[in-house]
Amino acid sequence: MKHSYLLLLVVIVAFNACSPSITTNTSSVEVYSEDLSVHRQRYEMPKDNEQVNAELEVEAKIYPAPTFDVTTQLNSVLDSIDRLKSDVNYVDGYTVQVYSGTSSDEAKIARGKVYTILPESSPTLKYDEPNFKVRVGKFYNRLEAQKTYSRLKKRFSSTIIIPERIYIN
Repeated sequence: MKHSYLLLLVVIVAFNACSPSITTNTSSVEVYSEDLSVHRQRYEMPKDNEQVNAELEVEAKIYPAPTFDVTTQLNSVLDSIDRLKSDVNYVDGYTVQVYSGTSSDEAKIARGKVYTILPESSPTLKYDEPNFKVRVGKFYNRLEAQKTYSRLKKRFSSTIIIPERIYIN
């Protein structure tokens, strides 16, 4: 019996603690006002344009000649890097994948829907055994791919941005 009274008391206290408390304020509502003009910066306007132009003119500074010039060494390093990278004919980039599945008919339908959403795009249908994949665009960074992704995500729930190598001609 004591336990049931104790349980009832705990339940009542819990309900009262969860209920929002309502307080009434009988004081009059005060309108906040404060004069902050003392803290504002004051700017004086020049009287003529010649004074403004004279202040804007910057004197030409004479810089000393560099003593430790590394331009020739840097150019030779950059040229060697260029020669090493000359045989690379791709860039790491991103593309938007709209469909990935085993049905070629659904892949063709998805490619057709992409044409209706983005008429300027050229979606590609690729077969990587056993899946068909529909991909749109070649982007150099993820931010560029985001615009196309957001337009296609509304119609295709499985749309993702994936990294891909972009081959250069």
